[in-house]
This record gives sequence, structure tokens and C-alpha cells, in this order.
Amino acid sequence: MTTSCPCCKQAVAAPSLEGAIASARLDGLEAHVLGVIWKGKGHPVRTERIFDAMYADDPDGGPSPTVMYAALHKACRRLNSQLSSAGIAVVPAYFRKGYRLSLGGNHGQGS
Repeated sequence: MTTSCPCCKQAVAAPSLEGAIASARLDGLEAHVLGVIWKGKGHPVRTERIFDAMYADDPDGGPSPTVMYAALHKACRRLNSQLSSAGIAVVPAYFRKGYRLSLGGNHGQGS
């Protein structure tokens, strides 16, 4: 699959979300986290939006913020471990603005 880079608009080879989820054998929480960050197309996705996706089925909106952050950090570590061979990573966005998708091995911490 070919898509355009959100920054420079050049064509880049990129897997589909479904392909990334299947190849990494993701399910549940990690698949939800990757899905919402993937939709950001490389731009920062606010942590609150990620929490909404993580706990969409929870009638109480999820656990305490401390537990949510711990679960998100754990999910991101697992995602990065599972997706590293594909050149995909979920990285923190600059100035604590959430997380963003990084493709092709350029996994800097900020932008």
C-alpha cells in the first residue's frame, strides 16, 4: 500500500492498519490503541482520545487516570515490540501532546 507522508506529502510505502494488526497478532487493547493512533496519520493524537478508544466499552469510562496511563504505556511498549520489524512505532508526541504514529524507522521522540 502506498500513502503520502503527512509532512512532506511524498509517496511512501505503508502497510494497512488491518495488515499491521494481523502481522503483529494484536488484539484487544493494543489493537484499539494502534487503531486510534493510526487514524492520526502521523499527527499527535491526544491521550484523552486514546483513553476513549481503550475504554469505549466500559460503562464507567475506565479506571482511574493513573491506571489508564499505566495501561497505555504498557500497550505502547508491547506495540513497539511487536511492530518494530515492520518499521512501525507509536511514539510520544512533542510537549506531552499525546502519541503519534511513526513509519519507516524514523522514531524520534518529538516533531
